[in-house]
Amino acid sequence: MILKPSEVTHFDNLHSGTGSVIIEKILQPGTVDGLDLFAKVTVEVGANIGYHEHTDDSEGYYILSGEAEFMDSDQSVRKAWPGDLCLIVKGESHGIVNIGKAPLIFLAVVF
Repeated sequence: MILKPSEVTHFDNLHSGTGSVIIEKILQPGTVDGLDLFAKVTVEVGANIGYHEHTDDSEGYYILSGEAEFMDSDQSVRKAWPGDLCLIVKGESHGIVNIGKAPLIFLAVVF
């Protein structure tokens, strides 16, 4: 199976964050059992995805390019770079901020 982006959505202030985020959904819920989302996410310069909780699922961000500050479930903030996997499990919270001079691009997997 080869899938291509099937839906591209532009968000402003995602999860009470600030700025612009583009989500290119490659895999929709129900396509593969146990995998709810596989998407390419672009967080514009100066933008962020607000701190939010995952009550029913887990999520990983695999950073492809850019520089970020990732707020973990304990609200500690760590820098994230290309090649890093930011992982949140069910019942935990997280947020991410683009701190670079270029768009922050990562793969998001919700399971």
